[in-house]
Amino acid sequence: MIKRITFVTLCLILMCGGSMKAFGEQVIREERLEEKVVISPYMDYIARASCFLYIDSSGKATTDCSVYGYQGTTTKVSITANLQQYKDGRWATIKTYTESANSHRVSLYETTTVLKGYAYRVTAEVKAYSGSSVETRNLTSSEAVY
Repeated sequence: MIKRITFVTLCLILMCGGSMKAFGEQVIREERLEEKVVISPYMDYIARASCFLYIDSSGKATTDCSVYGYQGTTTKVSITANLQQYKDGRWATIKTYTESANSHRVSLYETTTVLKGYAYRVTAEVKAYSGSSVETRNLTSSEAVY
């Protein structure tokens, strides 16, 4: 009888110890997976939007922005882009461009000459409409120094 109780006790200890190890490994794997999760905001009408600024060696600044709405849902899109110059400790708008289309996509491509010795960027407000509903997203390009 004592042998049987000892045998059962050892079996229970081995079973519990083995399952605890597997449980511990499972928790660690789940924690590692959670670290890699990236949450991206979902928009109802705007599928993709971008805004870039390029300045060449002669000071020609090119503003390149676009917005793509979900086809079949989006009825109109628009872009308002501001070319800004960093001067006296603040960003000042020096040019404003607008473009819109009764479609699900629109692009804006404009050039102007800028002054040497300053940093520049583009901020843009893009909108996508579905009937009378509107969705807005604000973008800022990387800074470019000329």
